[in-house]
Amino acid sequence: MMRRYYRQDADEWTIREILAHLVDDEMFIMRTRLERIIKEDVPSLTSHDEKHWYSQRNKGRDQVGELLHDFAIQRTASLNILTFLHDSEWARRAYHPEYDHFTAEEWVGHWAEHDTVHIAQIERNIASWQATLA
Repeated sequence: MMRRYYRQDADEWTIREILAHLVDDEMFIMRTRLERIIKEDVPSLTSHDEKHWYSQRNKGRDQVGELLHDFAIQRTASLNILTFLHDSEWARRAYHPEYDHFTAEEWVGHWAEHDTVHIAQIERNIASWQATLA
């Protein structure tokens, strides 16, 4: 079994699924929420069911190379937005039922933490797969 398809546990995502999730979140969740925080006065942001989203997504570009390419494009767009924010925009607030009230700056911190969690998940997946080869 190739590592990109390896699933550590039945309820865990494969590396490919994690990458697809990161691409989707970058485009449709993280950056969109930041844009709403910047444009709207204290927007109320909705929760996101990532497992349902993944089950419904178009998987036509889910090869690892395509996902990495797509993520690079989306991350560049996100970083570009961050370079244009003024101090007052970093302080703008939003509400989310899971996170309560937070600023744009705090949202970007959560965004980075989200990515770190999934990078660690990929690392655990690789280590577990390698252990099966030993």
